[in-house]
Amino acid sequence: MQNLLIGLLVALGLFSYYMYNQNQTLTANNIKLESAVEEQKQAMDALRESYEKQGKSLMNMSRRNAEIEAEKQEYLQIFARHNLDMLALKKPGLITNRFNNGSEKVMESMEDDTEELYKLTVPDNSD
Repeated sequence: MQNLLIGLLVALGLFSYYMYNQNQTLTANNIKLESAVEEQKQAMDALRESYEKQGKSLMNMSRRNAEIEAEKQEYLQIFARHNLDMLALKKPGLITNRFNNGSEKVMESMEDDTEELYKLTVPDNSD
């Protein structure tokens, strides 16, 4: 009987030691998982912020595109109302100056738009 009791105590002791080691392993794994979850939350926040910035940029670009389309329609209507060939033959100096001035404005506008697009695609390193 005494041997059975000693065997039972040894078995309980070994089982307790095994359970203690399992508990330690699970505790360490739980800490690692909590750390990974926190990293994932931070990554999701960064992605959400990036998504919001992209959405705002897209809205700004869409609004600007609508403005440009309206301006284009205005210019197309002007060209449709006037016979530029006839005006160029009758008043070449007037037409040349207007075309040169208009071309200069268009080129400046293209430069401004290109610079704006460049700013959207290149990250700002001043932060």
